[in-house]
Amino acid sequence: MPDPAGPAAHPLLQLTVDRTDGAVVLQLSGRMDAEGVREIQDRFESAADGTAPILIDLSGVAFMDSLGIALLVRLAKRLRSHAMPVAVIPGPGPVARLLGLARVDRILNIVFTRDDAWGILKATPSG
Repeated sequence: MPDPAGPAAHPLLQLTVDRTDGAVVLQLSGRMDAEGVREIQDRFESAADGTAPILIDLSGVAFMDSLGIALLVRLAKRLRSHAMPVAVIPGPGPVARLLGLARVDRILNIVFTRDDAWGILKATPSG
């Protein structure tokens, strides 16, 4: 079903990469659809290179489709081979529901707070 607000109501996907306390924090906002994923895929995958635990914060993502899920699953599988933990904060709303329906919690650590994420990543949050 099309988004009643239309595509212009949600910006393309934005990615902010922050390295803190031995972990990489990937903060996403916008639409995690085909166009959005294509926009950030290379930067996303290079930031999550398997050398540090990863926290993916999707709380700013307004929409996600199967390509967004596929990006997360590929990352989880790749990092598993490096024995590197990943925690995902889906934020409230449709993204959390979609990830639950897709059962990605079987391969990703889905958490709802940064404190829970840091516990999984075994890193200490700054600030």
